[in-house]
Amino acid sequence: MFSDILYKALYATQKGQGYAFATITETTLKGTPRKTGAKMIVFQDGSSFGTIGGGRNEKAAIAECLKAIQKQKPVSVTYNYFGREGESVCGGQMKVFIEPFAVKDHLIICGAGHIALPLSALGKILGFKVTIIDSRRAFANKTRFPHADKIIVGDHAGELAKETLGPNTYVTIVTQGNEFDYECLKAAIKFPTAYLGVISSKPKKVKFFGRLKKEGIGQKYLNRVHIPMGIDIGAQTPPEIAVSIMAEIVAIKNKDYIGTDKFKRR
Repeated sequence: MFSDILYKALYATQKGQGYAFATITETTLKGTPRKTGAKMIVFQDGSSFGTIGGGRNEKAAIAECLKAIQKQKPVSVTYNYFGREGESVCGGQMKVFIEPFAVKDHLIICGAGHIALPLSALGKILGFKVTIIDSRRAFANKTRFPHADKIIVGDHAGELAKETLGPNTYVTIVTQGNEFDYECLKAAIKFPTAYLGVISSKPKKVKFFGRLKKEGIGQKYLNRVHIPMGIDIGAQTPPEIAVSIMAEIVAIKNKDYIGTDKFKRR
């Protein structure tokens, strides 16, 4: 069973999905359905594999795993089986250690032009896995992007759709043409990415959203799109535009810390 759980963890990592292990670290001699060492894995989507005993306590442990995945903080919890209100009636107690594992944040850049170059460099500096997608081999290559983790030469939208587009994925669309931009946006818009942004003017946004609505894309999906992407810093050059985009991405990534004094100097 343990080796199967490890295989599940490896597969989740390859697919870009976060997960947490829930391991029983201590139990009473009697009165618990599973004993010390029993383990299960809970995935970011709420599914799980393995068991620590089933019932309401396992359900509660799954909920704690999902919280731990979101906060990226391990936690130890105690579950009772004494038959009091809200407890199972087996007669024992167990302690469970919950350990979350995060998948590295993934920055996908559709386009390999002037903005993509500084954008990808900033992404690497900030610890993202960086993928470049472009149809032009003269632009999408290791000579131009030696720091990129992955370079894909092919149809922008088609290759983007093959990637794992999940909660740890940040998609930026900066291709060489409006139609390529639109097709990339349409390919990614229904996926639960952490960020989806398009280089754009305001008239371009109106045009794109009009087309998407005609194709049946609902407002809830349109509301997710950052278009024009980037915060307003009066950016004029490709490096400045890249800074504005990454600033917006970092703000979304660290939204739980904005407005707090957790990291302010005293």
